[in-house]
Amino acid sequence: MLTHRLTSPWNFKQGFLILLSFVVLYLALSAGHMIWVKYTVGVEQYLTKQTDFFVKVMITSQAIKALAIILVIGLIATKYYRVSWHALGFKATSWRWVCIAIVAAILAFIVRLYLMKWLATEVPAWVKFMQPPLQDLSLSNASLATYLLLTIIITPVVEEIFFRGFLFQWMSSNRPVWLAAIVSSIMFGVSHIVPPQAIAAAVLSLVIIVLFVCSGSIWPAIVAHVVNNTLSVGYNLMLHLND
Repeated sequence: MLTHRLTSPWNFKQGFLILLSFVVLYLALSAGHMIWVKYTVGVEQYLTKQTDFFVKVMITSQAIKALAIILVIGLIATKYYRVSWHALGFKATSWRWVCIAIVAAILAFIVRLYLMKWLATEVPAWVKFMQPPLQDLSLSNASLATYLLLTIIITPVVEEIFFRGFLFQWMSSNRPVWLAAIVSSIMFGVSHIVPPQAIAAAVLSLVIIVLFVCSGSIWPAIVAHVVNNTLSVGYNLMLHLND
């Protein structure tokens, strides 16, 4: 199976256009946001470390990525090319696969904790990048609620639609499954920017791809992603409560 190629509703040219559109739109939205900051609150004021600064940055980056994915997938990948959401993997699945996805996510999270511990020892300079985003729990309720909604629900869904439903499927129709899995996982990791998170995300992506391919549905992938992010947030909160 790893050497086979999957079918995709998009040919090489179409898939490349979708990918390019996402990159351009994401960069444009990010640049637009920073320009808005420059001429409103000011970059220096925006970058001032305040109670919920890190959460605001996470909210902004996740919201921009989600918007870019929704627009590109909704307007180009599906509507323009007349592709159904069923082709993206939105097919019925069994409770067995849901349970497998939950267990897989828990195991992947445990591996992630050990991986972060190892990286902290081997690459001490990266420790500063491993700090949890919720630095201070005395942030506004609106910021916390928005952060949790984006991190636990919206981001997992839109990222699975783009990186597994579109990107992996498109790549695996042009290259062997194993190569498409590795390349798309690296791209998924790179999208997380911060080195330790990027590595952990790439590893998680490989696990999720196995669920996606074996189940034939994107739902187990979404479940695993939601569980992983929920565990991450929960672990973050637990660390603060123990301080």
